[in-house]
Amino acid sequence: MDVYLLPVMPAPPDGEPAFELYCEPPPDPEPEPGAEAKAGFFARMVVRFKQALAEGEAEQRREEDGEPEETPKDFGGRVGRFVKRKLAAAVAEQRVLWHLRNVSAARLHHPLTVTSPRAVEIATAEFKKDLSKHRLWSIIDGVIFIATGLVAIVPGPNLLAYYFIFRCVGHFFAYRGARKGMEPSLWTGVPSAPLADLQQALSLDAGRRAQKIETIAQSLGLERLSAFMRRVDNRPRPRKT
Repeated sequence: MDVYLLPVMPAPPDGEPAFELYCEPPPDPEPEPGAEAKAGFFARMVVRFKQALAEGEAEQRREEDGEPEETPKDFGGRVGRFVKRKLAAAVAEQRVLWHLRNVSAARLHHPLTVTSPRAVEIATAEFKKDLSKHRLWSIIDGVIFIATGLVAIVPGPNLLAYYFIFRCVGHFFAYRGARKGMEPSLWTGVPSAPLADLQQALSLDAGRRAQKIETIAQSLGLERLSAFMRRVDNRPRPRKT
């Protein structure tokens, strides 16, 4: 598995930039028709998770591509719109962790300005924070799922039920991925000149930055990198005090 340690803000004087972990794994195959009916209880939850994941991936791509959004007029449509946005946000945040849980080795691509041991140290520190967060939410969402279990197992395309299952299974998978990611032996550091160029591009004006990032994305073979960096750039910045 290939994971990228991306600089997402210019480096302060005599310091390191902020980093985020990023990957573009192939999409999971969608469950076969009828798979849910044949599965046991937990396997059925995983099938529903994958169905919700497909919804989230599609919504994230729609947002990244800037496709116009239709405003639903009915209450059910507005609930579905809300759920899809939540699914898209979860996909963006937890994709690396979900895929890490099943790998036995991973390559960590990092800028030339950071040594491989330091890059692994930065990544494992992030996984340590993720471990605590997702362990807590696995417990909370597990309790919520039990409380709403009668609704969640109703057959049919129930987006709200998918969302509760998605949260429960998603946080559990993310917890497992964070635990796996904390193992330094899992990682092989790969210095990357394009990622060093990405760090320098963050100091350019908006037009030249976008053009440079697109060139870097093509050189790395990362189809969605430009959209990811635009999303990061559009996040609210903490106020300076």
